[in-house]
Amino acid sequence: MDCNEARQYLDQIRTGKADDEASRAVAEHLEACADCHEEAAFLKNLVVESPNLKLNAPAGIKEEVMIRIADRYDVIDTDFGPAHVGCTPKGISAVKLDVEEDGAFESYYEDRLGRIVVRGSLPSALAQAVRRAIKGEKTAPPPVTLEGLTEFEKTVLEHLARIPSGEVRPYAWLAREVGRPKAIRAVGTVMARNPVPFLMPCHRLVPSTGGVGNYYYGPEMKWTLLEREGIAREDLAGWKQRGVRFVGSRTTGIYCYPTCRDARRIQRQHRLEFTSPGEAAEKGCRPCKHCRPLSA
Repeated sequence: MDCNEARQYLDQIRTGKADDEASRAVAEHLEACADCHEEAAFLKNLVVESPNLKLNAPAGIKEEVMIRIADRYDVIDTDFGPAHVGCTPKGISAVKLDVEEDGAFESYYEDRLGRIVVRGSLPSALAQAVRRAIKGEKTAPPPVTLEGLTEFEKTVLEHLARIPSGEVRPYAWLAREVGRPKAIRAVGTVMARNPVPFLMPCHRLVPSTGGVGNYYYGPEMKWTLLEREGIAREDLAGWKQRGVRFVGSRTTGIYCYPTCRDARRIQRQHRLEFTSPGEAAEKGCRPCKHCRPLSA
């Protein structure tokens, strides 16, 4: 065994991973080679003395490391008051109103997303994106991350985000879109626990029977958000009162949800109102390819 081979086995011998044959060969080499014997003695002594080489970390280093590796959040002013906004390098991870103490948000964040979050600066572009979403402005959506959520929650929220601004869909529609048509209640639960409201627009989901239904921050805020996006409160209330779930066009033979962008272009004299997909089909109308209304 030459010097290079012996040195390759030294660490294996120290950790007990070398077999008996290799150990004997190295021992014989060390007896014959003064340089390798000296190096082996040095390594053995280093192992013994290494616990004494530990140093205490400088004051504040733990906090600095946490700030660099942990998710961070800040508090921003919005039309609805202060909002705690969390983010990761991938995007906005949480938005929460009505939080009185930072500790409450930190606990919520860890419980909901399974990660630590610390107070720090929030990129101005992300802060502005939250403010614009709350104001109902039609802008490019900011980056959002759904890390920490279940696959079902991610799927539901990703499909929810496809509902255009100024339009609403029923809970049953979203359940069908994610391939779980019977999971309407489960979809409602995802909406109630949505960590990024306003950005993942749970306010655009309404009951099939009309109106706006429930909302984590109350129905009045939901009304306000929809009005800011161009949906008139009296229209939603009127459709519910008359039992209107779909509207169609005499000229195109297509029926839509009332807030669909195609439905808004139907002239009054050509407009039809339906209480069910079956009624629309009886009038010879087919479903819109944009809003994809529920079939009978």
